[in-house]
Amino acid sequence: MRVKHGHISLELHQLQSGSGLPLLLLHELRRSSADWERSLEWRGPVHGLDFCGHGRSGWIRGGGYYPELLAGDADAALAHLGCAAVAGAGLGAYVALMVAGARPASVLAALLLPGAGLEGAGPVPEYDVPLPRIDAMTAPSADGFDRFVVLLEYFVRPREYARDLAAGARHILLAEDLGERPPWWSALRGCPNVEVVSDDLDAGFARLADACAG
Repeated sequence: MRVKHGHISLELHQLQSGSGLPLLLLHELRRSSADWERSLEWRGPVHGLDFCGHGRSGWIRGGGYYPELLAGDADAALAHLGCAAVAGAGLGAYVALMVAGARPASVLAALLLPGAGLEGAGPVPEYDVPLPRIDAMTAPSADGFDRFVVLLEYFVRPREYARDLAAGARHILLAEDLGERPPWWSALRGCPNVEVVSDDLDAGFARLADACAG
């Protein structure tokens, strides 16, 4: 189904039917909702959103992608779904944090998973980082995403901003393993509304369901 966010048309895929609380899945950078192929132990309907510039959603001519814009994409999907649980991987995890903090009445709990685009540009600006070549990004793309979305990796993610978002959310779950985590993620550990959970996908979604019910 199509969902509008401003002048962009977004693709919201129903991945699983069911009755109960909806689950909204947010994908990694340079990926799409097609990545959520495996069935999940979730009683309600499951939907996967293609962010703008990704999958079957519209692209922004000349770029202009930034994390808050993708949070607006997720917010448009929530306006269609109503109250829901949210899970995001990589860049989608950061967007899940933003929408959970901004819309606590709509997001009962959010599960944050590792993946592409999780790190961003770090907590402070670095002016000596070389940006990708514009001519390379404007080349024709047949890989399912607008090449301009790579600029999403250059946006700063302050620790304080992440903590403020977590403070506004109902419940944030961090799926931890032995891998390194970026500073914004590490800053969430120990926050009152944040819980560290297993990186096992089934266990993480089971805990997400419990957090929503509680």
